[in-house]
Amino acid sequence: CMDESFLARSDLVKHCVASLFITLAGYAALSQQAALARVAGAVGCAAAAGAVKEAADASNLWPWCPYVSCAADTLDLIADAVGIWLACALLLIWRLFSARHGRTYLAIAPVAATEEPDGAI
Repeated sequence: CMDESFLARSDLVKHCVASLFITLAGYAALSQQAALARVAGAVGCAAAAGAVKEAADASNLWPWCPYVSCAADTLDLIADAVGIWLACALLLIWRLFSARHGRTYLAIAPVAATEEPDGAI
């Protein structure tokens, strides 16, 4: 049987990784927004997902709660915050790297649409 502390640590890693990916996915999904709005939206999305998950745990709302322990845990929220922080750090490093090398993978603002010349169909 697995050690309980190992299961607790693996749950914290899952929270951290899930929050990291939710933050990055939120940033990617908001590609038409300015960079600060993208980061704020992505952080908000990941933080809300973690908070809703813990609130549902506290209320035993998951269908599997009668069979396993569904207790809200402050450490889970801390692991969520660490994942969000890591995602923000990765985005910052990526922006600095791409700006230094003249790449615009993570543009600061959306690209403006070009107008069609007069008489174009």
